[in-house]
Amino acid sequence: MGRNLWYKVLGALIILVAVVLWLLSIVVPETFGFFSLAWAGVVLCGGLGLVMLLNGCFQKNISTIKKLKIWFGIALIVCAFLCLISELAIQGSLVIPIIAIIITVGLLITIIATGGAKWDEGDNHKSGYKNYHERKAEEEKNDQEESK
Repeated sequence: MGRNLWYKVLGALIILVAVVLWLLSIVVPETFGFFSLAWAGVVLCGGLGLVMLLNGCFQKNISTIKKLKIWFGIALIVCAFLCLISELAIQGSLVIPIIAIIITVGLLITIIATGGAKWDEGDNHKSGYKNYHERKAEEEKNDQEESK
């Protein structure tokens, strides 16, 4: 089994839960009448955002892909918050600061998850790196020692 299988299964289960609850709200309105399309958006966007966030944080990958997954997760969480605003009618003066907090937390998670690694960090920044000319000279030296 691949490492990403758990994230995919969890994402599919979140979608299944949201769709089943939405269907139940239509079929059995007396019990599940509270569950509207906005709540389905909160469950979908929030759940998938958390899955993307966890995938970005714990997956061993290059830092650019990790950052991209984390930012997609944060964008989905912001969408979930916007769906929640429409359902709960949160005051307009609180919306922008809460979104700013979510984005700032995403930035902090990105820095922690990637260890502050830059996207263009290459081999030449590692200790003991030899450029082409140094490797070629060492190879010629080894060839001369072997021929003796």
